Amino acid sequence: MALSQLLCLLPWPWWHPSPVASPGLPPPMQSPTTTAQGLSGPLFGAYTLPTFKFQPRRESVDWRRISALDVDRVARELDVATLQENIAGVTFCNLDREVCGRCGQPVDPVLLKVLRLAQLSIEYLLHCQDCLSTSVAQLEARLQASLGQQERGQQELGRQADELKGVREESRRRRKMISALQQLLLQTGAHSYHTCHLCDKTFMNATFLRGHIQRRHAGMVEGGKQRKQEQPVEEVLEELRAKLKWTQGELEAQREAERQRQLQEAEIIRQREAETKKEFDEWKEKERAKLYGEIDKLKKLFWDEFKSVANQNSTLEEKLQALQSHSVMKSNLGSLRDEEPEERLRQAQELWALKEKMEIQKTEWRRKMKALQEEHAAQKRELQEQNERLQATLSQDQRKAAAQAQRQIHALRTQLQEQARLIASQEEMMQAMSLRKVEGICEGPKAVDTDEDSSEEELEDSHSGQQKVLEALRRNPTLLKQFRPVLEDTLEEKLESMGIKRDAKGIPAQTLRHLESILRAQREQKARRFSEFLSLREKLIKEATSRVKDRQRDRAPVSQPEGEVPGRPNLSSLCKGNFQSVVHTSLGGMQDDFSYPYFSYLLFGT
Repeated sequence: MALSQLLCLLPWPWWHPSPVASPGLPPPMQSPTTTAQGLSGPLFGAYTLPTFKFQPRRESVDWRRISALDVDRVARELDVATLQENIAGVTFCNLDREVCGRCGQPVDPVLLKVLRLAQLSIEYLLHCQDCLSTSVAQLEARLQASLGQQERGQQELGRQADELKGVREESRRRRKMISALQQLLLQTGAHSYHTCHLCDKTFMNATFLRGHIQRRHAGMVEGGKQRKQEQPVEEVLEELRAKLKWTQGELEAQREAERQRQLQEAEIIRQREAETKKEFDEWKEKERAKLYGEIDKLKKLFWDEFKSVANQNSTLEEKLQALQSHSVMKSNLGSLRDEEPEERLRQAQELWALKEKMEIQKTEWRRKMKALQEEHAAQKRELQEQNERLQATLSQDQRKAAAQAQRQIHALRTQLQEQARLIASQEEMMQAMSLRKVEGICEGPKAVDTDEDSSEEELEDSHSGQQKVLEALRRNPTLLKQFRPVLEDTLEEKLESMGIKRDAKGIPAQTLRHLESILRAQREQKARRFSEFLSLREKLIKEATSRVKDRQRDRAPVSQPEGEVPGRPNLSSLCKGNFQSVVHTSLGGMQDDFSYPYFSYLLFGT
């Protein structure tokens, strides 16, 4: 009984998974041929499975040691060390000659067959564990070799990048040298050359020419002088022009050859990048297909194992039901009546142990499936990162396009600034027009204290000037319509700069008082900037006050009831309201409502 429980608790290799899990690994109960095929797959390379053979069993069972074990404690505490100590003795012991200690009868052949099957299964699983350990070591070695090869490739890539940088610097230096020589040849005139009239040699100055003639043509000086006098200067100039043209042609040919070479290099680099990207995409697709295939194989393997365990479980349940119905225990001695009720309890415990074992296996399979999914996600992320790095290396053209787009944005921004300056200049023009209009209005009240008739005439003149301005605005009403959205945007920006949002429907009283103080200070600054602003304002207030008094004096007998004393009005408010009504009435013929708040702000600061 203890031996069978110990066999059930022996660890299987998949309870201690290796660091590298692969669908190419053999399942626990496959044949050696299938195992060899799985380990020689594409993931393990050319790994050959060692020859497997069951070992003979000659050792005897150490019953004293097994009796001393507490199997329940081992199962409860998961004491794997104790199982590892007893795995060899249990696997390779010989139970053929063992007899029962109570009755002296040999072991039941069926039970002995079950124990031998368990021993063979454990031995095969130990062999699979050794194969897995060896394959893990080989895979780690291949991984280290691949990492070393990758590092060498990166070093080679860095070296080639340095060489390319040096070649580019050399090309740039030679291009500058060619440009300098070309400029020197273009700047040098025909008068800077001194050609020997006796031969085809040319010198930079006259000293070298005289030395050459004295050395090479000492006896031919007189005849040379005659020939030089006969030779026209135009031929020399033509010859120099021909030489200059030939030199320029050579420089152009060299420049064109350099340009063609650069274009060829750029085309070669682009083709290499395209080929690299294509190879990378193909490799990525192959790896993805291989990974999906391995996952499908592993799923199928787990499903087959699960179905086999489920079939075994159903078979055992049927046997248990048959035993419970007949209450008979069969053996090789014939049919005997079972008189011990503990046998049923033992069978129920064995069934419960099998169920627990199946649940543990299910949990382990779920954990393995989750680990495989995480590994798949990690490989997918790695492929995505490699793809991003490759795209980053291929994004030089995109950066150029982005730079060009940035330049276009800068040009558009410059155009917008120019338009903003144009709008500002037009706004200043409108302000100047409004000031001129106000000055025309203010010419009337200058002579109020001297003569009433003259003031009325001047007011009529100012009204006539105002009418002229209004008629000009009526002739071109689109001007105000064009400037209205600009002024509205300016007003909204001004409000936002003062802390009021565009969609605000109201402001607190404290904010209003704060903004009033700020606006009052700004108005005072504007009044100090325009010296005639306050005097103009006072004159307009006086004129409005006098008109209000006249109207109240005329209307008092009619509108005031008897026995009622008229109160003293606030002159400033009356003047302000009256003048605003006058201005609004005078500008009422205009279709646009922009002019009234604009002029009221200029006059009263509201």
